[in-house]
Formats: sequence, C-alpha cells, structure tokens
Amino acid sequence: MTHGPEQPAAPQDRPPSVASRDRPAADRPAADRPAASPDRPAADRPPSPADQIGRIWVLAFATVLIPGILVFIALRAAGAPLGPAGLLGLLVMLVSSVAYPLLLKRLGWVGRR
Repeated sequence: MTHGPEQPAAPQDRPPSVASRDRPAADRPAADRPAASPDRPAADRPPSPADQIGRIWVLAFATVLIPGILVFIALRAAGAPLGPAGLLGLLVMLVSSVAYPLLLKRLGWVGRR
C-alpha cells in the first residue's frame, strides 16, 4: 500500500469516451468534439452583446475615472490645496468623458451613424 500520488491510468486502460477527451480538439473526430452551447460560445462567433457590457464598463472606468483620480493624487502630492486639486481632477474626468464615446467608436464597439 503506497501513500504517494496516484498515477493516471494509461489511455488504453480508459474507456474510449475518456481517452478521447484527453486529446486536443483538433485531433478528435467531429462526433467527439464538444458542441458550442449558449454558456460556451464557439470560437468563430463574436461574443454576445451581454458579454461586452462588462468590457465597456471597464473601459469607462479606465478612461474616465482613473485619469481624474491620478491627477488629483499627483496634485495633492505636489502640495496643491484640496479644492483646486479636486476641481482639476474633475475637469480631467469631464474631458475624458467627452473622449470616451470617440474611443468606443474607434475600437468598433459602437457602430457609426
């Protein structure tokens, strides 16, 4: 009786269905390949609009909020008073919010009119 890690069974010792799952998908016959399901889209289809919503929010966060906060922190670290540093950070956020739709169009996430 050994207490070491178990060795996986050789492919010839496994049932055909298990042995075929160990091979890459390109080597498997078409009948053994997993079908694309609604939970797992096929690689050749673009992601659904619901999947892109999170990406758009992350882009908005990175384009608008982060630059404004970084400007505020840099100005405060340089010794600027709280009010002017906050207003300049807000100004950067407003300018970034104007640039955000342009960035979405350039990336192709939003169609042109």
